Amino acid sequence: MRIETITRKGKEFAVIPAKALQKLMEDAEMLADVKAYDAAKARIEAGDDELIPLEITERRLRGEPELRIWREFRKLTQEQLAKKSKVSRALIAAIETNRKSGSVSTWKKLGAALGVGWEQLA
Repeated sequence: MRIETITRKGKEFAVIPAKALQKLMEDAEMLADVKAYDAAKARIEAGDDELIPLEITERRLRGEPELRIWREFRKLTQEQLAKKSKVSRALIAAIETNRKSGSVSTWKKLGAALGVGWEQLA
C-alpha cells in the first residue's frame, strides 16, 4: 500500500485510502476486545473474579431472593452463613423472605461472607 504524506502547519500527516483506514480501525477494535478478554480471563484464573453460572441467572430472573440464591450456591445453611457473617440467622431468614430489608452494614457482612459484592445481593 502506498502512503502519501502531506505537511500542514509544520506537521506531517499520512494520507491513506479510506478502506485502509477502516480496516485499521476495525483491527484496533478487535485488538482492544482481545485485550479485554485476556484481562477478564486472567482475573478469573487468579480468583479475583468469577463467572456467574446460568443457574443463578435463571433463579434471579424468576425473582428469587438474591441472598438465598448465593447462599445455596455456596452450599451454606442459614446457620452457617450466620456464623460466617456474624449476622443473626433470624435476620437472614427475614431478608430471604422479604420481611426485612437489612442495613448496608448487614449487606456488607453477608456479601463478604459469600464472596460477592454487597450491591449484588441488596
